[in-house]
Amino acid sequence: MADRSNRGGEGSDKIVKTELFWKLLHKQIAPKNSVDRKRINYTLAEIDSVLQAVVEVLGKDETLLTMSPPIVIVGDIHGQYYDLIRMFNTFGETNKDGSASVSGVTNGRYLFLGDYVDRGTNSLECIMMVFTLKILFPRHYGLLRGNHECRAINKVYGFYDELVDRYGQDDADALWHSFNNAFAMLPLAAMIGKKILCMHGGIMDSLHFFHAYRKAALMLSWVPNHVRGVSCYFGEDRVEAICKQLGLELIVRAHQMMQNGYHFFCNRKLITIFTAPRYFVEKNNKGATLKVDKSGKLSIKILLPTTEDKRGENVFRRELDQTYSDDSGYQVFVPPLPPANPRPSKAASKRQSQGHHG
Repeated sequence: MADRSNRGGEGSDKIVKTELFWKLLHKQIAPKNSVDRKRINYTLAEIDSVLQAVVEVLGKDETLLTMSPPIVIVGDIHGQYYDLIRMFNTFGETNKDGSASVSGVTNGRYLFLGDYVDRGTNSLECIMMVFTLKILFPRHYGLLRGNHECRAINKVYGFYDELVDRYGQDDADALWHSFNNAFAMLPLAAMIGKKILCMHGGIMDSLHFFHAYRKAALMLSWVPNHVRGVSCYFGEDRVEAICKQLGLELIVRAHQMMQNGYHFFCNRKLITIFTAPRYFVEKNNKGATLKVDKSGKLSIKILLPTTEDKRGENVFRRELDQTYSDDSGYQVFVPPLPPANPRPSKAASKRQSQGHHG
């Protein structure tokens, strides 16, 4: 006979953990914790619970995620937690009086392209936030791995030092190893609507997909970037070849700071998205996100940089939500038309056979 009491105990434990993650989410988006560059006081038990749960959730994702529009694509965050909150706020719903009715964190589908940690001062808040959201909404949040989700990088570019500063050497070492174990579970790329390929850094010399896009076999033959001494170059010829090989209409990458937060390349076959505004203080760069709506139309939302003398609710409402809509009608994903009858008309067949550029 099955042990019903044990099963009930497991169910109760799951409910308790879910409540813990909801409380943690509310803690992270509470106004007192999301303004004035404060650090959130995470307990070691909270961090441990999140890491255990997210490893289990990420273990169910394929190396190549498959997601569907509508979706918001987010580039590098780099420890800029309060800009991450600002970004979510731009996708929330508001009442007629301007007050928030639905938070952006629960209002939509998001794909993050990696580099959650390092550089900025709130790496822990950023990674705890996206991990919590992945646990609570696993089908609505896609998290890819960036180059800073790697031990050799985040040991020297800020994340490790932040943990030491906040928890002391011994606890920091244990936390750092646990976080990097979770980072190792992050997918490497994502396909949106079968026509948009997303990754953190860029394309490789050759890329082959097996098992109906569910697993990625990456065969690396990179051309060295002698300017920086790391990574690789790729040109328009490789973008064209990969798009043709995989039947793609668009490649979306992050990794590289863009002055306006985004930049098209190769006749709009590739776009770079960078979401951390004022990443370079001297250049005062903007941040951006890319939204793909249900019909496949792209729009770019700009996140303006803020400074100490340009913060607050009034400035936020006046300057932040600056949206750039692509007026070219550029579309990359056209959902299949539902058949009106077993034999579609010639007009419908012709419409389906046309390209994805509106």
